[in-house]
Amino acid sequence: MNLSAYFAKKYLVSKSSSQAIHWITGISILGISIGTAALIIVLSVFNGFEFLLSSLFSKHNPDIKIVREGGQLFLDDDQMMSRIKQLKDIKLVSKSLDQICMFQYNESQDFGTIKGIDSNFRQVILLDSALVDGSLALLNENPYFAIVGVGVKNKLGISLENILEDISVYVPKLGEAIDELSKSKFKEYQIRPEAIFSLNQESDGEYIYTDLGVLQSFIGEQKWISSIELKLIEQADIKLLKKELEVICGKDFLIKDRYMQDESFLRIMNLEKWLFFLLFSLTLILVSFTVVGSLWMIVLEKRIDISILKSLGMLNRDIRRIFIFVGLGIGILGLILGFGMAIGFYFLQDRYALIGVPDEFIIDSYPISLKFMDFIIVSVTVLSIVFLASLLPAQKIKEVKSIFREE
Repeated sequence: MNLSAYFAKKYLVSKSSSQAIHWITGISILGISIGTAALIIVLSVFNGFEFLLSSLFSKHNPDIKIVREGGQLFLDDDQMMSRIKQLKDIKLVSKSLDQICMFQYNESQDFGTIKGIDSNFRQVILLDSALVDGSLALLNENPYFAIVGVGVKNKLGISLENILEDISVYVPKLGEAIDELSKSKFKEYQIRPEAIFSLNQESDGEYIYTDLGVLQSFIGEQKWISSIELKLIEQADIKLLKKELEVICGKDFLIKDRYMQDESFLRIMNLEKWLFFLLFSLTLILVSFTVVGSLWMIVLEKRIDISILKSLGMLNRDIRRIFIFVGLGIGILGLILGFGMAIGFYFLQDRYALIGVPDEFIIDSYPISLKFMDFIIVSVTVLSIVFLASLLPAQKIKEVKSIFREE
């Protein structure tokens, strides 16, 4: 064993002659363990929310979505579609067209997006399971149908029971800017509300789905679409498939998997997660001052030992390592205890739901999910803080002279 490490071990585990040093060291270990546990728990709660919300969003997202860069419309190319359908990992292919428009129902008006969908769309995104009211049974009989987001329904006051009232869709005329609710700037057609869906907050408050062919005919863009949605087989190799689609579609298209479709949301979640991590790390820096105090007192107590080691020829840098190792030992003990506390809290929260959430949430308690990488990140963070906190007391050994004095 390295001589510096050997002395560090002896100083760390041996009983100190001063009760104050003993208590301060214990408080340092406890403080680091609580800070470590807090960091792990914070990261785990954000992991839980990220997993929960991304699963809710992605449940109704297509496995792969192909869009043109910049969100522009593109031609429904039969040759490209044929090549896409021939790929072995693809189960279903759906096409859609998004168009900004104005909706009116009775006297209520609002801007939103009308989305034209084909017959495969409802299976690609599991639309049936997203319905909160109404039915899709009559869609084949009436191409002028409307499947309304629950947010749009609430804003416009749409009622499926009112069979006499249709939704008026106003699409802007070519060259007209949408800057006011003026019907003279729009072309109009009627669609019948048949069902209400709830996918996510953004879609619920903006979208109404209708038949793709009807929408294309109305706006005079029979061969134009805005996206291609794909449903894959269960064993699909998504990475390989994305490369194949990039070759087929070309560089002007974006191939988005489920993660990329929720990328903006997940980025915000990650930003909040690491901001909280930084906040708790700053708190841990304050706790590390107890390590400084503890090591400083150990250095003062071990002045005779330091003097002897210097007289025996031990270099200052080797003696400094002793007290840095003592500080790291305090940090490691705090880490182990903190990891135990965090894992214990995880099992209690996961099994007994110790901390609940308000009743209006879709879950009963805070979700939590442990990741091995979080333990690595927290370990590096805690030990770095403790190492830096150990440097200043370790410099104190320079003041100790390498001589003996007789009393």
